[in-house]
Amino acid sequence: MSANAKPESEVLLELVESILVDEVNNSVESDVKIPTANVRANDNTSSSTINTSSNTTSNNQALSALQRAVEIGTILGGQVMTPILSTLINQRNWPTADNGGWESFWSTTTSFNGSTTSHAERLAMALEELGPTYVKFGQALGSRPDVVPPSLATALSALQDDMTPFDGSLARDVVWNELSGRVADGDGDERGTTIQKKDLEALLAKITQPVAAASVGQVYKAYLPGKGDVAVKVQRPGVRLIVERDAELLLTVAKFLESLPALPSEKSSSNANTKQNRLINTQLVSATSEFMSRIFEELSYKNEVNNIMTFAELYSRNEGSSKDVSVIVPRVYPEFCTENVLVMEWIDGTKLTDVETTRTNKEGDYTMNEDAVKENLALVKVAIDSTLSQLLVTGVLHADPHAGNLLKVSLEDGSITLGYLDFGILSTIPIQVRDALICSVALQVFSRDVDAVSSLFGELQLIPQHILDDPEEKAALADALEYTFENSLIYVDSPGGGDETAIPDLKFDKLLDSLSRLVPRFQFDLPPYFINNARALSTLEGIAKSLDPSFNVLTIMYPYALNRLLLNPSQSAVVERTLQSLIRSGEDERIDRQKIRRLLRDSALISGVPKRRVIWDVVKTKVGRRLAMSIVGEELKHSVNRQFKEGRSEKTKMKKKWYYLEL
Repeated sequence: MSANAKPESEVLLELVESILVDEVNNSVESDVKIPTANVRANDNTSSSTINTSSNTTSNNQALSALQRAVEIGTILGGQVMTPILSTLINQRNWPTADNGGWESFWSTTTSFNGSTTSHAERLAMALEELGPTYVKFGQALGSRPDVVPPSLATALSALQDDMTPFDGSLARDVVWNELSGRVADGDGDERGTTIQKKDLEALLAKITQPVAAASVGQVYKAYLPGKGDVAVKVQRPGVRLIVERDAELLLTVAKFLESLPALPSEKSSSNANTKQNRLINTQLVSATSEFMSRIFEELSYKNEVNNIMTFAELYSRNEGSSKDVSVIVPRVYPEFCTENVLVMEWIDGTKLTDVETTRTNKEGDYTMNEDAVKENLALVKVAIDSTLSQLLVTGVLHADPHAGNLLKVSLEDGSITLGYLDFGILSTIPIQVRDALICSVALQVFSRDVDAVSSLFGELQLIPQHILDDPEEKAALADALEYTFENSLIYVDSPGGGDETAIPDLKFDKLLDSLSRLVPRFQFDLPPYFINNARALSTLEGIAKSLDPSFNVLTIMYPYALNRLLLNPSQSAVVERTLQSLIRSGEDERIDRQKIRRLLRDSALISGVPKRRVIWDVVKTKVGRRLAMSIVGEELKHSVNRQFKEGRSEKTKMKKKWYYLEL
């Protein structure tokens, strides 16, 4: 092949695109054209023009979706599937424990198109070439080395901030074009502009080599007079067009799949609205729109400026109002920010996953520095603690806390703290959803009551009423929830035997997988990005498990569930009933000592603190003290009533005894 020859994949792509263009053009009838200037602007012509424009737009969207589908197929087929299938065919066996399994498979290197790379690296390169939409999937997997083979997780983790950068001169052009119109004349600011020319020149002088490159943009370390070192985010040119084409393709596929009718044997003649009338009942279009809207939101740097300021007002250690969360949030400089450029304070730090591996054992294997692991794990727990507080207390959540967006920051006094970066997605969680999360966790972890969880979603109006009114759908929901909890909450038999409860292990990846199917299947009325918000916890859990495989997120989640149940800040009747259901039983709903003992025991096991500490945590709250007094009062009343009845019974016996003596 000559030096100027095109790769076979590119030639194939151009050939298919030309065929698609011809097919679409031929499908448009000759009389359906945009009217020229000599056409009379009467009503019929106007209507024809509108219809023609609509048809043309539709054809253009269809063509764009088809072209994008070909691009994706060409990249994945040529760069990933071909070498992988070649390896499988040559080995003539599926990856198993005997031949090294999937870890060995993904780390296997092959030569293809003149380059030698591993299967994992090849997949990461393909996702990078496909753009932000598909990079998001890779980032999610790269944060879960406990779910995917380590070699694959390592390769995919490069998608967080180590992608191929675009040219620095192009980045400087973007910054100049975006900001030069704001430069003030002379020393004044007579035209309402906001920056000085010398400041812009100083900024441009340092934009040479990026310190990080991600799917949407890349970051440079620069300098601003009077402000010091700053981080400059520059959006990748053309990235918005790529995302728009992905949205067209994915929505087209989603609409097609939603339109497929159910098989005749699955249709229900009794209820036209039941799930049997569609082959796929999941709301694919809605789910796809939610996912793509998240990416479009990340493309707006103006939106990110507002997110940074909102997050800082709540959680910044310098100015935040939250009592539970105190982290490093970079200061933003709005006068230097546009839709494609973002300038903020530079934060020095290291990733939470960066741990030195300087020591080796006799076999020559690398081992992680134990002190660094403990230090980073402590900060990961702070991050999870922070995310839970955001999710359950304030309801304002950083929805993308992957390893590239969390830093270990050293302070001047020698201590370390947590720093947040990348505020493209900031979500708001409604109060009823926060209540639902707390109550469902409490009911399932402490009571294992699937039916109660199912009814809970209905009481909080998170599921349409017609789903709950349909016996088949309601039963299907209960079955789906039971399956979800059985696979995501693993209860290990207690080594001591008896009725002692072991700490359940929460499998967050399985919980999210099931939730992502339940939400569209049963038309949950959840806020935008809810599943992605939950993935924030999953990502942090993955980082923690990479440092400590025995980590259990429930040990951190417990205090928030307990406090939320006791404080009930929304004064929700559902939360109050959930709390009472955990300590009462029977038709008369009396205090159940056994339930209270079990609740205290399970809480102590999950939190890892003594029962006395659990009791103290409860009575420290106003609601907890009221609850304790209520329990004591009811127990005293019950005891007095019992003694009174026993006394009356004893008097009756004595009367009978004297009666017989008199006889």
